[in-house]
Amino acid sequence: MMRFSTILFTFSLVLALSTARGQGFSVSPSRLFFNGTPGETLTESITFTNTSPNALSFVTRIQDWKRDSLGNKVYYEAGKDAASNSKWLSLSENTIVIQPGEAKQVIVTMNVPANADKMTHTMLFFTQVKQQEKEKPKAVALGVVVLMEVGVQIYYSPKGLNAGELEFLAFEDRGITGQGKKQSRRVAIKIHNKGAINKDAFLRMELTNKDTGEEIKIEPTTIAMLPDETHWVMVDLPANLKGKFLAVAMLDAGSTYDLKVAEKELIYRP
Repeated sequence: MMRFSTILFTFSLVLALSTARGQGFSVSPSRLFFNGTPGETLTESITFTNTSPNALSFVTRIQDWKRDSLGNKVYYEAGKDAASNSKWLSLSENTIVIQPGEAKQVIVTMNVPANADKMTHTMLFFTQVKQQEKEKPKAVALGVVVLMEVGVQIYYSPKGLNAGELEFLAFEDRGITGQGKKQSRRVAIKIHNKGAINKDAFLRMELTNKDTGEEIKIEPTTIAMLPDETHWVMVDLPANLKGKFLAVAMLDAGSTYDLKVAEKELIYRP
């Protein structure tokens, strides 16, 4: 038995870390949101901070991306995806060198086409490289060693898009997964983003033993969904559950959205 409902009470949404950190440096923010009118030229900045004792060098590249049915990112060549804004972007510099103790800003400029009428997105990668001289032969050019890579998600939204809501589509018991001590009982929850903008949310779950009244809270799962995406979210429960349980799943997308609730009865036998 499965039941969906909407509660007009919302939890606050705590966003994921907005700064990408590496060993001795940070890049902030990890996502850029351009909002404006089609035909505008918009600018945002990314800050690199180097706390290491050495100079750091980065080169840039852009790729398109989507999420698959499980919410994992899949990457494509820039400009190939229909929702790409990669061709609209330019940077104040494409090779970035940050000296020890320095904080440097890189300006990202977006030239929005006059016919832009939907949310678009792309991924801007900064790849840390180290010039390393090859031993043989001595006359060859310098090689490049990749040390670390940081991706910054870039979104554009024209004004007036329909925010829409997240909704539950299905709530399924997938049985036992894993082996030995790593076994768990898995449930799969299908979620759809009805809106025209990107959404971040928490999927929270609680179990109540219908015989004893015991309540079990499950660690929240963070989800992010592009417009009109549908994801299956897998939630693993303790493998030793026995009895009849009421499982309550809650979609918390922040204070501007209604809290969505789905319920399902689960029966676990020894």
